[in-house]
Amino acid sequence: MNQGQTSVHENHLGFVEKMLMLLLIGLFSQGYGARLQGTVVDENRRPLVGANIYLEGTILGASTDETGKFFIEKIPPGTFTLVVSMIGYQLHTQSIRIQSERDQMDVGVIRLRPAPLQAAPIVVTASRTEEALQEAVTSIAVIQEPAFRLRNNITLNQALQYVPGINLNGGQVNIRGATGYSRGVGSRVLLMLDGLPLLTGDTREINFDVIPLPMIERVEILKGAGSALYGSGAMGGVINIITRPISSSPTVFTRVYAGLYSEPGYRQWRWSEKSRSLNGQLAGFQQRWGRLALALTVTRDQDDSYRQNDWRRRYTGSLKFQWDISAYQQFTLHGNIMEQKRGNFLFWKDLRHALQPPEDQRDDWVHSQRGYLGANYRYIPGNDQILQIKTLWFSNRFQDNIGFQNSGNRSRSNQVYTEIQYSLKQGMHYLTAGISADYGRVESNLFGRRWATEASVYLQDELRWQERWKITAGIRGDYFSIDQLEAQFQLSPRLGIHFSPASQTHLRASFGGGFRAPSLAEAFTSTAVTGFQVIPNVQLQPETNASFELGLRQQIAVLEMDMALFGSHYRELIEPRFLPSGSIQFQNVTRARVMGLEVNLSGKLLNGRFSFNHGYTYVDARDAVRNDYLNFRPRHLFYTTQTLNLGNVLLGLDYRYIARYDRIDPLLRTFIKDADQYVSAHVLDGRVSVVFPVGGIPLRLTFHVDNILQYYYTDLVGSLAPLRKYAISLETGLP
Repeated sequence: MNQGQTSVHENHLGFVEKMLMLLLIGLFSQGYGARLQGTVVDENRRPLVGANIYLEGTILGASTDETGKFFIEKIPPGTFTLVVSMIGYQLHTQSIRIQSERDQMDVGVIRLRPAPLQAAPIVVTASRTEEALQEAVTSIAVIQEPAFRLRNNITLNQALQYVPGINLNGGQVNIRGATGYSRGVGSRVLLMLDGLPLLTGDTREINFDVIPLPMIERVEILKGAGSALYGSGAMGGVINIITRPISSSPTVFTRVYAGLYSEPGYRQWRWSEKSRSLNGQLAGFQQRWGRLALALTVTRDQDDSYRQNDWRRRYTGSLKFQWDISAYQQFTLHGNIMEQKRGNFLFWKDLRHALQPPEDQRDDWVHSQRGYLGANYRYIPGNDQILQIKTLWFSNRFQDNIGFQNSGNRSRSNQVYTEIQYSLKQGMHYLTAGISADYGRVESNLFGRRWATEASVYLQDELRWQERWKITAGIRGDYFSIDQLEAQFQLSPRLGIHFSPASQTHLRASFGGGFRAPSLAEAFTSTAVTGFQVIPNVQLQPETNASFELGLRQQIAVLEMDMALFGSHYRELIEPRFLPSGSIQFQNVTRARVMGLEVNLSGKLLNGRFSFNHGYTYVDARDAVRNDYLNFRPRHLFYTTQTLNLGNVLLGLDYRYIARYDRIDPLLRTFIKDADQYVSAHVLDGRVSVVFPVGGIPLRLTFHVDNILQYYYTDLVGSLAPLRKYAISLETGLP
C-alpha cells in the first residue's frame, strides 16, 4: 500500500516536473524555429505600411514597417499558407514550406494589386469566428483605427457618430432605434473588448472614457439583436473593440493636440470672457523580445468645454502583454486604468441660458476611477480547432456632490467575467460551443450592497453547402440571479442564412431573440433627483425582443451597395414612470416594435484616391400600447464621408443629418425649461492632414474643424451640442 502511494506520488511529481520543464522551454527557447521575411509593395513598387501578414492555422503573424518589410520568427517545420491582407488591396495567399528550425526564408517582394473597392475585412463579432464581412448573416460595420484618429476623436463614442444607423442621445448609443435614453442606466447595446463584456456592474451602462483608443486596431458594430451569442445587454446590438497586435518592430509613438471652441453667435449665451480650449498628450511604445512582447500607453486630456461646469480632466494608462508560447499557443494580458474628474452638466437653465446649468447645479462634480484587467489564452491544436479561455475584471468607482442637500453619491462595483469557447470544423460544419459565468458586486449609497450573477451556455453550427450557401443556427441559455429579484432563465435562438448567387452578390437573412436583465440601478436606486424621489422596484422583469433582418450586398464596378430591411418586437421594456405619490420608479411598461430600412453606398474613384461612403437609415419606432412614437428615436439619419488621398496630403469631409425627435419623454418637461426646443441636426466636419519628415522621422500634422457651419442643435433635451471647434494635432510613430 505504501509502495503504491509512493509510486503515485512520484508519478505526480514527474508530471509536475514535465509541465515545469515545458514552461521553462517555452520561456527561454527564444532561438527556436525558422525565420520568414519579405517586403510588401503596391503596383508601383511603393512600400505598403501596416499590411497584415499571418500563417493560417497558427498564432504567428506580423505587420509591415515603414519600408514595407516584415518578418515572422519561431516557425516550426511544416507547410503553411501565407496570407497578406490590407484594406484597399486584393488578398494575397501563397504556400510556403519550412524544412527545418534553422531555415531563413525570404519570400521576396509581394506586390498587392488594388481592389476596385476596399477589400472586405475579416470580422469575428457576427458569429464568434473569423469570416469575411460580406459573408456575415447580419449587418456589420467596421471602423479602422486611423478613421477616428484622423478625426481627433478623444473617446470612442465620438467615432461612433459617423457610423450609418447609429446616433447618440447624450452619449448613449442607439443602433437602429433599439435605444432611446435611459439617463445612463441600463444599456441595450453591449460593449465588448476582444470579445469580453465591458459594462459597469452597478448601472450596466457604457463608459467610453475607459477605452484606450491608441490600443485599438478596429471596432466591429453588430447592428441587431446579439443575445443568442452574447447574452444580456446585446438586445440592441454589439460594439466589439479589437485591440492592436504588438508590432514586430520596436516603436515609440507620441501625439499632442490642442483646440479652441468658437464663441456662440447669441450674446446671451456667452457666459465666459475667456476662450474655451482643450488639449491632450499621448506617449507609448511597443517592443518584442523573442516570444514576449509589451505595449504601454499613457494619455492626458483636458477640456474646458463650451458649456459652464462641463469641464473635464482625464488620465489613463494602458498595457498589453503578449507571450507567444508556441506557434499554436498564445497568452495575452491587457489592462487599463483611468482617473477622471469633471463638472456635471445635466441640462440648461433655459433657452436664453443654453450653455449654463441651473444655479443649484453649477458646482456639481463627479470623480471617477475605472479600470479593467483581461487575460486570453488561445490554443490551436489543429487547423480546424481553436480553444479560447478568457477572463476580465472590471472595477468602477465614482463619487460626486450631487443629490439631496449636496450629500453626494458614492458607488463601488466589481465585475468578473470568465468564458471558455471551443470551435471545431468537421466536414461542412463549423461548430462553436462555450460556457461563461459573470459575477458582479456593488456597494453604494444609491443602490445599497447588491450582487448579480449569470451563467450561460451556447452552441452554434455553421453549415457551408455547395460553396454558395452558409446556414448558421445557434441557441444560448442564460440563468441570472439579481439579489432580491426572482431568478430567471432565458433561451435566445438564432438562425442566419447567407447565399451568394454570383461572386459580387451576397444575400443574407437572420432571425433571433434577445433579452436584457434589469440592472442593479434600475431595480434598487433610492435617491432624490431634481426634487423627485426615485424608489426601488424588486418586481422588475427582463426585457425581451424578437428581431429579423433581410439584406443584400452588391458590387457594381467601383461601387458597392448594402441594403437591409430590419424589424424588432419588444416586450416588457423598462422605463422610468411617475407614481400617483409623485415618486419615480423603473417599471416594465411598454410593448414596442421597430421597423426600418438602411441603405449604404460606397466606392473609390480616381484610381482609388477618392473614396466615399453614404448611409441612409429610416426607423419607425412605435409604442404598441400608445400607438405613438417611442422616445428619442429620430426617424431619418443620413451620413456621408468623403476622403481624398493626395499622397502626403489627406483631405476629409463628413456630413451628418439627424431628424428631429418625433417624441421626447414627457417626464423631462416637468423639470427642464424649454424642453420642447429641439430641431433636426445638420453637422459638417472637415480635416486636412499632411505627412512630412523631420530629421528622418515622419510626422503627421492635422487641422480639424468640427461643426463648420456653427449649427445649433441639441444632442439631448436641454443639452446644446458642441459649437464649432478648431483643433490641430501632431503625431509620430503611429501608422
